[in-house]
Amino acid sequence: MSRIVRVLPLLLLLVCSFVPLRMTGQIAPLPYTSVPAAAADTTPQVRSGETPQDAPKAFIRGWSFGSELDQSAIRQGEQVSLDPGHPEIILFFDARGAPELPVEFRYRLDDYDADWTATMSRVAHYRKLTPGDYRFEVQARTPGQPWPSEVALLLVKQRPFFYQTWYFYLMLLFGLIALAAQLLSQRDQLLKGQMGMVLEERNRIASDCHDTLMAGFAAISWQLEATAKLFKDGDAALTPAAQSCELARSMVSHCQAEARRIIWDLRDSDELTNILSQALGRAIEAHRLRDSVETTFDVEGNEIPIAPGAVHHLVCIGQEAVTNAIRHAEASRIRINLTYESDALSLSIRDNGRGFQLSDPATRAGHFGIPVMEERARKLGGSLRLASSAELGTEVAVTVSFQTINLPPNQQHYIVPWIGV
Repeated sequence: MSRIVRVLPLLLLLVCSFVPLRMTGQIAPLPYTSVPAAAADTTPQVRSGETPQDAPKAFIRGWSFGSELDQSAIRQGEQVSLDPGHPEIILFFDARGAPELPVEFRYRLDDYDADWTATMSRVAHYRKLTPGDYRFEVQARTPGQPWPSEVALLLVKQRPFFYQTWYFYLMLLFGLIALAAQLLSQRDQLLKGQMGMVLEERNRIASDCHDTLMAGFAAISWQLEATAKLFKDGDAALTPAAQSCELARSMVSHCQAEARRIIWDLRDSDELTNILSQALGRAIEAHRLRDSVETTFDVEGNEIPIAPGAVHHLVCIGQEAVTNAIRHAEASRIRINLTYESDALSLSIRDNGRGFQLSDPATRAGHFGIPVMEERARKLGGSLRLASSAELGTEVAVTVSFQTINLPPNQQHYIVPWIGV
């Protein structure tokens, strides 16, 4: 018994040693067997831009102006024309072929949509189109396939209102031009009417001055001449009374000359100008016709228009200087020079006659031409310069700045009246 117990573990150990050997034989690799290759894909490949034969093809069913649910209101045709201001249009489209597969669409309204709109529905809405001609295009495809090259097309025309047409704008442009021309014509007629009224009033004032003022001056002058003759006949020509009478005669004579000039300016309608050279040219031509004096007139620089009132004052200064040169200096040649600078103008009148001493008080006794010229120059904000000598003659020069020459009358530099009585 003890011997059997000793042999049993040995037998069990021997059995356990055979089991791994058997399992090793079961997982040994089998002989090599060839595996068949995978079947080739016989589905035809579609290149980009090509349309398969069974691919869906888009077409446009029609359009409607009402609800998309009312299929009976769908209209058909190759072109749709919308009335001016039409609020909405509904476009219906569909696809033919491959009915068992899902279909994807994309559409656009050329010249309105910036890009294609992809959708699975079959309806497109457009509201309040601007006037113009459009092309509605639709494409269809099976999802995952490229978009085909062919499109379904419908022409859409939105008619404009009359005020949105090009010929309306053309008519409007012509109307504005005609209106502007009419306004300019009326303005010219109004200005001409106002100018006519002004000229008529000037002529009336000139006539009144000629009939009353000049007649009064003439009567006073005759009385003073008669009084002066009495002083001479009575050997009292050197008395203070006789000298006062002679001074009064000179004043009246000067006032008569000024009054004649004012009346002439009032009646001369051509004097209303803002070009100084033209007004001076007319005044110089008048002196040439009356006096046999050689007169030259030169203009330097770029002439610009100035206020008519300033033109009047400068012409009066020039006339006074020319008159003095002819009457008192007995000049045979007078040169007038008008110079335009960047910020001022200067008028110079130079003669070759008999000059005088500016410092001599007797020179200005009974004469008021120089104070009047100085006053006119100061009214314009300018300055008057006098240069005279017995050998070289006399030069009268006035310089006026452009900044002050066109000032309104309430800002000009007036002085106390030059007659100190």
